Amino acid sequence: MRRMKLHTAGLLLLFLAAFGLEQAVAQQKPGYANSWINYGKPYVKIGVIKKGLHKITMTSLPKEFSSAAVDKLQLWHRGKQVSIISANSSEIVFFGVPNDGSSDSLLYRPMSSRMNPYFSMYSDESSYFLTIGDTAGLRAKATSEPVNVNAAALPSHDEKVTTVFQTDYSLSTVSPVRPNFFNSFFEIGASRTGKIVLSGVMHNNEFTLKNLVGGVENAKIKLLVHGRSNNDRSIEVYVGKNATSLRLVGTIRNSGFGGSEYTFNIKPGDVDDAKKGVLGLKSITTERSERFSLAYYDVSYPQAFDMTGLTGKEFNLKPAKTGFNRVQVKGLPAKSTLLDISNVDTPVVVNGSGENYMVNGTQGKNVRFYASNEITTVAAAKIKPLNLEVIEPKQPNYIIITTQGLMQGANQYAAYRSSADGGGFKTIILNVADLYDQFNYGEPSPLGIRNFMAYMLGEGGKTDKHLFLIGKSITHNERMTRELPDEVPTIGYPASDVLLVEGLAGTAAEIPAIPVGRLSAISNQNVLDYLTKVKEYEHNAIGDYGWRKNFLHLNGGKNTGEITQLKEFLSDLEPTVANGVVGGKVIPFVKQQPIAEVESVNITAEVNAGAGLITYFGHGSATVTDLDMGYITDVKRGYNNFGKYPMMYFNGCGVGNIFAGRFNPNPNATSDRITLSLDWLLAKDRGSVAIIANSYESFVSPSAQYLEQLYKNMFAVPSTVNFSIGKIQIAVAEAIISKTKDKYAVANIHQSLLQGDPALKLVTVSNPDYAVNSEQSISLYSESGNKTIDQSDSVRVAVVLENKGRFVADQSITVDVAYVGNSTVTKSVVVKSFPARDTIMVSFANRRDLDKITVNIDPKHLVKEMDLSNNLAEMDINWDMVKDMNFFSSANNRDVVPPMLHVRFNGTLPKDNEQLNPNPTINITLRDDRQLFADTDLVEVYLKRCPDSSCEFEKLSYTAAGISVDSLDNYSFRINYPTTGLVAGEYELLVNAKDRAGNFCTQPYQISFRILEAGDAGIKLVASPNPATTFVRFELSDVSVSGPIVIKYSIYSLTGALVEEKEFRDTAGSRKLDWYWNPSSSFAAGLFTYKVVVSGQDGQTLRQLTGKVVVTK
Repeated sequence: MRRMKLHTAGLLLLFLAAFGLEQAVAQQKPGYANSWINYGKPYVKIGVIKKGLHKITMTSLPKEFSSAAVDKLQLWHRGKQVSIISANSSEIVFFGVPNDGSSDSLLYRPMSSRMNPYFSMYSDESSYFLTIGDTAGLRAKATSEPVNVNAAALPSHDEKVTTVFQTDYSLSTVSPVRPNFFNSFFEIGASRTGKIVLSGVMHNNEFTLKNLVGGVENAKIKLLVHGRSNNDRSIEVYVGKNATSLRLVGTIRNSGFGGSEYTFNIKPGDVDDAKKGVLGLKSITTERSERFSLAYYDVSYPQAFDMTGLTGKEFNLKPAKTGFNRVQVKGLPAKSTLLDISNVDTPVVVNGSGENYMVNGTQGKNVRFYASNEITTVAAAKIKPLNLEVIEPKQPNYIIITTQGLMQGANQYAAYRSSADGGGFKTIILNVADLYDQFNYGEPSPLGIRNFMAYMLGEGGKTDKHLFLIGKSITHNERMTRELPDEVPTIGYPASDVLLVEGLAGTAAEIPAIPVGRLSAISNQNVLDYLTKVKEYEHNAIGDYGWRKNFLHLNGGKNTGEITQLKEFLSDLEPTVANGVVGGKVIPFVKQQPIAEVESVNITAEVNAGAGLITYFGHGSATVTDLDMGYITDVKRGYNNFGKYPMMYFNGCGVGNIFAGRFNPNPNATSDRITLSLDWLLAKDRGSVAIIANSYESFVSPSAQYLEQLYKNMFAVPSTVNFSIGKIQIAVAEAIISKTKDKYAVANIHQSLLQGDPALKLVTVSNPDYAVNSEQSISLYSESGNKTIDQSDSVRVAVVLENKGRFVADQSITVDVAYVGNSTVTKSVVVKSFPARDTIMVSFANRRDLDKITVNIDPKHLVKEMDLSNNLAEMDINWDMVKDMNFFSSANNRDVVPPMLHVRFNGTLPKDNEQLNPNPTINITLRDDRQLFADTDLVEVYLKRCPDSSCEFEKLSYTAAGISVDSLDNYSFRINYPTTGLVAGEYELLVNAKDRAGNFCTQPYQISFRILEAGDAGIKLVASPNPATTFVRFELSDVSVSGPIVIKYSIYSLTGALVEEKEFRDTAGSRKLDWYWNPSSSFAAGLFTYKVVVSGQDGQTLRQLTGKVVVTK
């Protein structure tokens, strides 16, 4: 969370953003990015990562290509047919170029703010598509102009040598010095750039004007610098022969993290005789945090036509005034091919003689030609047959986009959503790689998804459609992997799934066109675990809706002012919760210490009991909030909310940032530990079912505005309370944008990430659910406090009624309350509908024969409810027991007492960090004040196989051999859990347990221990106290022997006389034993010696120990 900062440039930035968006959308209108595809035809995708001539052998293609007429072969690139250089029955040769990233400009606002033409944000590989057309494919034309050796050869071409730096990201995702504000769309020239240069440091780079023609004054340098700190700066530009002879060229004015271009001409004195020089950059800004970086520099100059030592080179000619010009290329490799690539899609073969060629100039246009004797054979791994199928846009209303690796889980998820139980959606599953091919010309980029959604919504409409992304995305720039393998990409950093669908199909700018949610799964099991939670949530697996009305409000803060501000804001939301359709109850948790450090909070009991919504407002990061509720998988916290999965809303910087490559479940991990929010979402049988959280920084004002609208649309606005959570997010965005287009509000909309299924209808339910509970709802009162029930002429019955479902105003509900004795008297009470709880009081004449009170809500079933099974309750009365009381309640019988847990090893109570024999048996005893059946579901056992945080607790299974579960009596049972395979080393055990009512023990049992090596004879003996008076306690420890042992001890006087000798067995093979020697009163005080012999069951002596003890009188 960050405090709001106001910037006057916001309106201008918003205007430019909107302008850039309109440009982008305009380029996505029909015929979309798939209009070039001839569906039904075979295609082969060819990957190209370098500029030049490429060859595909016919043997590397599917049979249908090798058998097809060669002239029908067509090659396509970025939606345009490319002229093939040559094609015959054995090979195809074409000119190809790598991905230049030019389409990335569609993700910038404005598009012109993509300033670095040498960096592609996502992919370096360009895709060419080979197909068999109905008509002849394009072939490269060839010039036939004979070489005119009498014509003067052109003296030079325009050479451009580019040096590119890509070590850093210009917006500094890893540096603590970063922009004060981030939009999710790309802006201000964002790209990869060079290393940081600090204030006052000269940053030098060398250049050479190789094969310069003419004067140095015809050379120029163009460069791009990025600011790397939040301040204005002046960067001086220098050039010279060497680092000690630099002249000041000029000054670049730059601000913040923006990019700035600068061009200047080189002077004759700026290079040495070898035409070498140095480019220098230095910031003269004195700001303490000042820094900048160099992204690239171009050196352009007239260069001779010379390819000596080269296999390929591009030449650039100025616009010619005449038709053909003679070009003589010195050092041209034998068997070179020359191509006019002024249009790379329609190259022209330039024929010549030796080193001489006639190149056709065009009035007013530059000519680019490429010469090379090298042809790259495309590797088989870069040739991929495709089956491009038409995607029907009108029918599907539930769209899943995933990766090939997660297709199994996605298929099962789609099957559920297609079923009647899952909503009867018309689902469609898309492999994101197919979307790249059809909607982004084969290039991995989020544009593949955005272009596809533009097609689906533009052609198929956007009514009632939902988009569910299943898969991870990494936009933390320094951690991104080129070509986005196994990713379902989002847009930008900070990441925004909203921008994948924002503004499409006529939707207003900044508003998502349809609901979108993401499950950042990394395995099919993640998908299936989440699907199970969704099914349980939607079909109320636990048979109770009341828990959804419980809201937890948590707020942090770094000081008293912040804590109070956030607390008051959350308090202001409580009436919406209590009086809206949910009729909920808020339990607040407020940070107690006004400090910046993290403060732990225990919400385990509330989460386990069930919470419909958990809202956090405070500071945070991807792994912790400053009021720390912890990870759901942290077994020490004891979270166990099976079937009661809350929605969660986090306001806290970066809590929703699941895009930084953090997927390591190890709690000791630092840079890549799984994020807090993702841990809660992916956890099996516990955790959350949906989460909204910011993917980057949170600011108080826009976050408060967003949360206020979220609560209103979920719980108060009649037109939206029945919406899915994804549609509610759209309503929230519309409400905010209708009032303000402030850049902070816009960014908050873009970055409020929904993790989970966007089609879920959360927290609220469709109908009321009036309930009465036999265990706690009914109470019997005497007619006054100074009379007993027996003394009263009348008795009063109080009934607590609950509404565990939706609050529907102006309903009337009849409640029958019956006094059951020798006869039954029933009274009906009509109550008005209520949000959560109401109490009625009914009086009856006291006949002193009361056996039972019964309550029946809506006996004629006139009200539509979620569940009718909880409409009946009764309280049995033992008249002899209650007659002398003035109050009796069914709540007296409610179980609120936690059970008691006892754990031992091999029957002995251990100390922390004790050493144990190999494979000890864990003895777990659970005792309660109520009846308790032997049930392993009540006890969870976890083992950590390391002494620190380098590993996690793992839950032990009850399927292992030798486990016994035995009832001790009606109130307790014991589990004997023999361990196997525990190698020597340090371990930690954690046991948590609950009773039948769900009360967990006060705190889990936790202990560290060490397993000794098998056969370790390091047995120790301690005699205490020493000196002694009336007794001596002998304790054997570290008895690392499995099986029974025999212990024989002997006590001797100072003269050597035997005064006591005993022998006993330890059949349990315990690792610690003790016994006592009580010196007889007949013994004189003095010094005694002892000998203890430990033997195995075969009689072999394992250890003999001796010592001395002093007895005083």
